[in-house]
Amino acid sequence: MTALLKMGILTPVSRTTDAEERVEQFDEIIVGAGSAGAVIAARLSEEPDRRVLLLEAGPDYPTLEELPGDLRDPWISLVAHDWGFSAKATDAHGFPYPRGKVTGGCSAVNNAAATRGLPVDFERWVELGNPQWSFSAVLPYYRKLENDADFHGDFHGRSGPIFIQRPQHLQPLSRAFIDAARAIGCAEVRDLNDPGAIGAGPVPHNIRDGIRLSTALAYLMPARSRSNLTIRPGCLINRVLIERNRAVGVEAVSGPRSERFFGRRVTVCAGSIGTPAILMRSGIGARAALEQIGVRVAVDSPGVGANLIDHPVEMVIARGKVGVEHNPAVFWEVTLRGNAGGSARPHEMMFPLLSAYSDRILADYFGAPPYPVIALCPALQQPRSRGTVTLHSADPRQPPTIDLNMLSHPDDLRIVAEGMHIARSLLLRPELSQYVERIEAPDEETFSSAQRLAAYLRANCYTGYHPVGTCRMGPDDDGQAVVDQHGRVRGVEQLRVADASIMPNIVSAPTNLTCIMIGERVADWMGEETD
Repeated sequence: MTALLKMGILTPVSRTTDAEERVEQFDEIIVGAGSAGAVIAARLSEEPDRRVLLLEAGPDYPTLEELPGDLRDPWISLVAHDWGFSAKATDAHGFPYPRGKVTGGCSAVNNAAATRGLPVDFERWVELGNPQWSFSAVLPYYRKLENDADFHGDFHGRSGPIFIQRPQHLQPLSRAFIDAARAIGCAEVRDLNDPGAIGAGPVPHNIRDGIRLSTALAYLMPARSRSNLTIRPGCLINRVLIERNRAVGVEAVSGPRSERFFGRRVTVCAGSIGTPAILMRSGIGARAALEQIGVRVAVDSPGVGANLIDHPVEMVIARGKVGVEHNPAVFWEVTLRGNAGGSARPHEMMFPLLSAYSDRILADYFGAPPYPVIALCPALQQPRSRGTVTLHSADPRQPPTIDLNMLSHPDDLRIVAEGMHIARSLLLRPELSQYVERIEAPDEETFSSAQRLAAYLRANCYTGYHPVGTCRMGPDDDGQAVVDQHGRVRGVEQLRVADASIMPNIVSAPTNLTCIMIGERVADWMGEETD
């Protein structure tokens, strides 16, 4: 049938079978228009005779004029286009867990940090049985997506869809922070996307003319005129349709209605929370967990929903002095990448410096304290702790249970505690004295006791909102690997996963650029396959 469709002998059909269902035929069905899914849809639709359907649970804004303010503004959108999830970080602490529900996914609502993983991160992926993901293998795809305004050469792209730029003139506070880092022996780095970049420097962002460049803008907008690309918003995917161990389509729900879309191949790009949930509702997951929610088992795959990894983030919060020079729109301009806790890994920690001098940022992020806030945020980049995504219901309208299980590994707690001491000492450096009045939290008593600090960390641990790993890739002999290193789901033909969930381990950076890279790499493989 596929050959006949491509030859134009047989025309794809859309027919109504009853009041609840519509059937359509496509070559490619892509679930989720986020950081990877939008990329794959755009790339595959470059072939004119390949009919591509892109399904998104959230709304779609086809033109820049229609784009709402919260999706234009690079400040994090926490409510307007969100799934409304909650997560448990530790036994003592939980919080809302924002995820983008809109074309562009999290790339449309995040803080637009455009940082890559490091070579050592991908060495670990190779060690875990994925030789196709070495740094030398992924570098061409990082370059393919980039339009780097500041750097070029062997390590950077200049013609990709994602515009990347670093701040050209640092705020005095940011400059003082870099000077403080240099005073304790850290290098100053101009390009944090250089493969050897360890030290303090400006954060690259995918922002142009004050607008966050999501994959909806950078990839989908130029592709929308293609007649072979169909974008359907408002489609909450219940499950993948599987017949005789082969994916043949997907089922979506909207209110009381049910729609089925049929195609030659299905690729799930719903992210590290949404993708395992869809697979489990499709009968792909741990047998006992599926039977508990009344789902018939298609593939007993215990790794689905396991291996959840995110970057634990803590804060040392200081009261900023009033009357200093600072642009109130600048929230995160510089960061420090280094190590802590006696770790031999030079990339173990990241220390973003956050500055809140506007009423909006103070209200949204810090609960509107009556003073400017300067926060230095130790963020563990290679955590050992692992969490889970599970379902308590097969109803797609019911949210999954997200247990991050942060700081459960003793090494994580030790390294983050050391990072807190480093952050505090940096904020008290003389280079920052004209900006920092005093440390507000944690107080001195908390810092004076390892036990008190550990309790504080467990009760106040947050996250970078960078979940990965819940459908991890790996070799055939890895019983926890859900997909092979090409993203193909084990046990089901013509079904792929391509998003952050396939990462076997987290990268030492915000994950969005790596998700886009995954979309580019997998799209190349898919384009080359004949069946």
